[in-house]
Amino acid sequence: MAKGRTLFLGAGCLLVVLGLVIAGLAAIGMRQPALGRRAVLAVRLDRSIVERVRQDPLAEIAGKQPIGLRDLRKALRHAASDDRIVGVRLRVDRYSGSIGVAQEIRDLLAEVRTAGKWTTAYLETAGEFMGGNLDYLVAASCDDVSLNPMGDVNLIGLSIRFPFVRGSLDKLGIRPEYPGRGDYKDARFMYTHRDFTPAQREMMEWLGSSLTDQLVEDIATSRGMESDRVRYLLDRGPYLGDEAAEAGLVDRLEDWQEFRSRVDRESEGAETVGVRDYLGRAVGTHGGPKIAVVTASGTILRGESGTSVNPLTGGDIMGSETIARAFRNARATRGVKAVVFRVDSPGGTPLASEIIRREMALTADRVPVVVSMVNTAASGGYWIACGAHRFVANRGALVGSIGVLVGHLNMDPFWAERLGVTFGRLDFGANANLYGTLEDWTDPQRVVINRILDRTYETFVGLVADARGMTPEQVDALGQGRVYTGVQAKANGLIDEVGGFDVALAAARELAGISPEERVELVDFPKIRPWWKQFLGRRTAEGAAIRDAVGALEQAWRNGFLAAPGMVWMPPVYIQ
Repeated sequence: MAKGRTLFLGAGCLLVVLGLVIAGLAAIGMRQPALGRRAVLAVRLDRSIVERVRQDPLAEIAGKQPIGLRDLRKALRHAASDDRIVGVRLRVDRYSGSIGVAQEIRDLLAEVRTAGKWTTAYLETAGEFMGGNLDYLVAASCDDVSLNPMGDVNLIGLSIRFPFVRGSLDKLGIRPEYPGRGDYKDARFMYTHRDFTPAQREMMEWLGSSLTDQLVEDIATSRGMESDRVRYLLDRGPYLGDEAAEAGLVDRLEDWQEFRSRVDRESEGAETVGVRDYLGRAVGTHGGPKIAVVTASGTILRGESGTSVNPLTGGDIMGSETIARAFRNARATRGVKAVVFRVDSPGGTPLASEIIRREMALTADRVPVVVSMVNTAASGGYWIACGAHRFVANRGALVGSIGVLVGHLNMDPFWAERLGVTFGRLDFGANANLYGTLEDWTDPQRVVINRILDRTYETFVGLVADARGMTPEQVDALGQGRVYTGVQAKANGLIDEVGGFDVALAAARELAGISPEERVELVDFPKIRPWWKQFLGRRTAEGAAIRDAVGALEQAWRNGFLAAPGMVWMPPVYIQ
């Protein structure tokens, strides 16, 4: 009886909450009058930027719904051609995205400026006792930049950090063995080395140099400076408020209220409208031919997409079943003339990658497919792109890492000598312990492992060769685990064009025979679940994540370690 009463009360509370949410959404819809003749589009960046935002009515009612990159792109592109929008007011509180996404936002703001609209930016600070390179890069994309008088411009140059755990393994009595294909396939060096190998250091230096060149050129172009001048300033940062103004990095020192009041006066009473408000009041649904947009991000593993708490795969999981189904649905949808495949992944397992690539290739047999590489399309993230008709990557995206690795940890000394745990051992087969963690590999077992590595690397190289019109020898010369920025990938023939989503969309239009002036309807795959399903399933998802975490720890206890994400995976490289 008590249990039934509890369930009844719980269901009643849920209905009340849902009723309030629906009423709130209705109220939001009712208070949206038509946009006036003159308006300023107000954009605020204050949290991580994701490609697509899941609808959250409670956050929307509270005014805390984040803005996705897709919505921001739609708003800025529409504002560029909207005669009612006189300018864009940008506030950068904290930019938490990559340099590739920062470049996409910069290009969108440049489109607004090219259309004859003014753009202005406000920074409380560009980094607060931390690097603020990208905060400043985004703000500097505008015509002028204001800074709070107590703020700083921490334009100090990019840093690359790469974690090595060999020292920890040695302390724990764990012996690593991580063979691979490619001197530059550096994921294995996390376990086997304490510092960069010569090849790895060479690669990190060319990545850092290319990204720094892009940062310098973008700031120089935006601020009307010579590149040498920006490099000079970069080496002498950070800058206090008055120093930033004297150096020409900002135009005014003023607080937020002073900035807003000044912009309002100079806009001559134009209405100020936020991004979500603008999309709801002024941007209608476009008709015309359909172009499917398949969005895929995270570590590539078999199964459904989701999230992980594994220290190595933590974050988004790109499930092969989810993305393969998205491609099947895209090509089955009536009226779809082309597909843009939006990719952001450091790789994962070869099988999961091949499942996705195969479905994309089947789709490409029917309609044009263009890959848009956002932040990272490396290792398995590049594998899944093979088979598309055209490759596009952001200038600062990390591309390539054509190489494979596999790993083995001998945990026996750790269990026996550090913890006093011993294992009774019985193996019924010469290779029964091949994937175990209590012995070193035998020489015959190493032959088996090398055969697996050779097969996977040769398959990877062959797929790239077919996709890029190269010989396997040419791909091998570019591969061996090497990672390139988008600019470098273009120079080496690994992509066709540098640019963001709009460049990829233009390529899809061209291949599908759709004129640049014709309106198109973008259709997203996988579909985002309705908000009420998200609301009801949130606890279920949280419970599943906890169960996965417990299962991973339980497996770590039985097997001795947390497995790496896969043979075609690039480790975390921290660039800030």
